[in-house]
Amino acid sequence: MTVTRTSVLTSSNMKFFLTVLALLFTVSMRAQIGSVKVEFSSANLDSLVSINQRTNYNQNNLDGYRIGLYSGASKQEAMEVENQVLSMFPQVAVERKWDAPSWRVRIGNFRFRSEAITLLQSVKKVFPGAYIARDKDVKKSAFK
Repeated sequence: MTVTRTSVLTSSNMKFFLTVLALLFTVSMRAQIGSVKVEFSSANLDSLVSINQRTNYNQNNLDGYRIGLYSGASKQEAMEVENQVLSMFPQVAVERKWDAPSWRVRIGNFRFRSEAITLLQSVKKVFPGAYIARDKDVKKSAFK
């Protein structure tokens, strides 16, 4: 009967392997330490800021947030939610929109999510399923 010996990692082999691996990892970490120096002129920075301002000024729509109240196939239900919101929160902008395949009712125009949280807490008392929704089509004039 012939016995073949298979290579098995023993405890001492495993320790050696892990030690070598740790040393290599330490060496590679040291190789990444350094410094980066970025130089730019004030004229270049002013030019980039100016371009960014012109681009933003010419945009009619901005990313913003609204509070979602309804999303479903029924236009009638969407209109009912819209009317309910208008009667309970008359100062808040309401948007009813067909976004195939469903109607959506969203309220408010907020530039930042944190601004929407206060209204969300009030709305959740009446609409427990209300949520903050990111909207990429908020008119810039709505933020003024």
